[in-house]
Amino acid sequence: MTDTKTSLTYEIIERLFQTAVCLTYNPLEPRAAWQYAKELQRDFEKEHNLKYSRIYSKTAKMRQGTYHARFHYFTDGTLIHGLEPWERDAEKLKQILTILKIRGWPVKKIYAPKEPMDIFRYSDFLRYITEQALIKYSYLEDLYVEPLPKKEDFVKQCFANGNILLTASKNETLPPQCRDFMALFADGSFYIIKDYNNPHGVKNINMMRQLRQDYLWSYCHADEEVIPLDYMEALYKEAEKYDWYASKEEMENKFRPHMSVNELLKMNKYIDNLFNGRTCLTVVNPPNLSFLDSTFMSPDIKYYAVFNDGLVVSARVDEKDYPFINALKRAFPELNLHFEQASEEYIKQLYCRLPEFQKGATEIYLEMLKQKARKLKRLTELTHMQALDVAAQMAGWQNWKAVKVEDEAHARQLISSEKYRKEKAIDKNPENPLEEEYRQFLKHHK
Repeated sequence: MTDTKTSLTYEIIERLFQTAVCLTYNPLEPRAAWQYAKELQRDFEKEHNLKYSRIYSKTAKMRQGTYHARFHYFTDGTLIHGLEPWERDAEKLKQILTILKIRGWPVKKIYAPKEPMDIFRYSDFLRYITEQALIKYSYLEDLYVEPLPKKEDFVKQCFANGNILLTASKNETLPPQCRDFMALFADGSFYIIKDYNNPHGVKNINMMRQLRQDYLWSYCHADEEVIPLDYMEALYKEAEKYDWYASKEEMENKFRPHMSVNELLKMNKYIDNLFNGRTCLTVVNPPNLSFLDSTFMSPDIKYYAVFNDGLVVSARVDEKDYPFINALKRAFPELNLHFEQASEEYIKQLYCRLPEFQKGATEIYLEMLKQKARKLKRLTELTHMQALDVAAQMAGWQNWKAVKVEDEAHARQLISSEKYRKEKAIDKNPENPLEEEYRQFLKHHK
């Protein structure tokens, strides 16, 4: 099917725009278009008293990532992609063809790189197609807003034409925890819940970063679209009807390593020896780094642990990973770092068992909130319990009783968020940052 007689040129692309429509560009890529769309959406929701609506394009039927168009498809059946013509990208091309087939877009001609030097040229071609699409289909006439379909209609649309919910499929490797806040379909549709990044969902932010790093890069998917939580739950309820479905419990068992008794004993002995005379310094995310850097360097993303004698136990990096090493040196300038390899499961279990040997992240986080409550009590006329509730609410919880830290990884992210809030408050009120935090809290909770 690949066009072997004709090489792709800019003239061919320009003729395609005269005779066919490009369905795969991102109409919101220009900043002005994004701002216009958000204003259009806000006005629409306010006028119709809606919490959710969708931005539509009259032209683009699959918006790809802003700066990373994987392919472009035209209504005459022309597919243009920049994937390597070797085995490494074969699965990616297969996913693209699956997306096109599910969406009912027949492929009649393919333009693709035929040799290594072609890849750079095709990257420029894909970018040129996006630029031409943005010129030809002006966002002022192209974009419009519609209410989110009724839940039943939305679910029906999502599963039409044999579409498969990949995040619930037993044939995929996506971890089951992601079902709490996202859904990825075989036709490229990608949905997240609105509040996956609120204070209660900090763990989900961390997981989304890890998913993007470890899994999502290998899937073709469209720009993420926000839907309500009950819509997300309805998608997974509907998925239970299909033979490709696997329950969350089944997938957790699939992801959980099955160790023999001897292997478990060996792992636990290894962890006992690590904490014999040593203290782990990465109970919380690394210090001396910016908020984003320290969050990205979280042990739950990089799978490592740093000890006070300079030992770095790591599953994914070694001395040759210079960006990581440099970040560690900035975080722990007083240490002479030396590395030791261990499996991811060992690192995970290391942090699960850490509270047996020293203060864990969960205990540190709760102490931070209690300390804030004590300071609030002195700063205001609040009672002890009122101060605890306010401290919890300032951190994003409903009240003190609602504070529920699920595990050490969650606690690390919550601690980072607390530190970030404090840093912002120090910028505005260096002498009394808590007073600034409390003032902002009152301002937003009137």
